[in-house]
Amino acid sequence: MTSLKPFEKTLKNIRKTGKLAYGFKESLSSSDQSKLVICSSTVSSDNLNLIEEKCKQNSIPFITTEQNSIGLSKVLGLSYRISVFSILEADESDLNLILSKL
Repeated sequence: MTSLKPFEKTLKNIRKTGKLAYGFKESLSSSDQSKLVICSSTVSSDNLNLIEEKCKQNSIPFITTEQNSIGLSKVLGLSYRISVFSILEADESDLNLILSKL
């Protein structure tokens, strides 16, 4: 599990300037277009295995974080809970910053 604390500013910037898919179903269906998928600690093990397998098939980086769904939404500056989100479009420098520290 990864802490998203060092990436909060970068993730908020990606949220403002890029394109994200929020939620398990949206992230799963758009996984072939994703650059990165991030899951909270509250995702069920069945769903976690399903989305992780889909990411492996499409060679997409996958992160499970220590944050629960409330904490994950706070990292992004959202007012509602999310368990999973995927980054579909983002500035390369922002994305590389996150991926380089994993």
